[in-house]
Amino acid sequence: MVAAKKEPEATNTSRFPMVAVIATALISVALCVGTVFATLYMTGYFDRDTTLQASGTGSGSGEDTGEPGERSGQPQMKENKTVTRPQTQYYEIARPLTANVAESRKVMQLTLAVMTHFDKAVMDNVVKHELAIRSSMLAVMAGVKEKDLLETGFKERLAEDLRMAANSVLEEYEDFGGIEKVLFSEFLVQ
Repeated sequence: MVAAKKEPEATNTSRFPMVAVIATALISVALCVGTVFATLYMTGYFDRDTTLQASGTGSGSGEDTGEPGERSGQPQMKENKTVTRPQTQYYEIARPLTANVAESRKVMQLTLAVMTHFDKAVMDNVVKHELAIRSSMLAVMAGVKEKDLLETGFKERLAEDLRMAANSVLEEYEDFGGIEKVLFSEFLVQ
């Protein structure tokens, strides 16, 4: 006779580890969220609007003499009225520009960056048309003569000529230049 095998009975103990893992995860998430909100509350993040209103002129008793913390015992926020344009952006041309000095055996090598206060689109256009800009700048550099190198203000004039060359390329391809300044990070003549 063949003995019949008994199958083990299903118990609820196999579900217990899964429930414990889910409960632990939910408790961990709740603690993290609670910690973030408690930190923001303790640092006064949720009171920012009322702090700015309370520090304005004409609110509260007494005159505002400009002394920080005079009315409430805490430093007062001051309005910054000088911010009128976007943040300054720089882009350094990837490789140095090298050109022969006209009527000379010397070589000029420049590493430069361009600067703008306009939006990011100007720098995106510079990156997009970098090869054309490099070519235009090299044409300007090829026109430099050895006697020009000795003149007072040569670097400033060269920087302005390079700026105009780069802007003309951008205006040709994108209808707007936007480069406000060319800055030299390396300037070598040998």
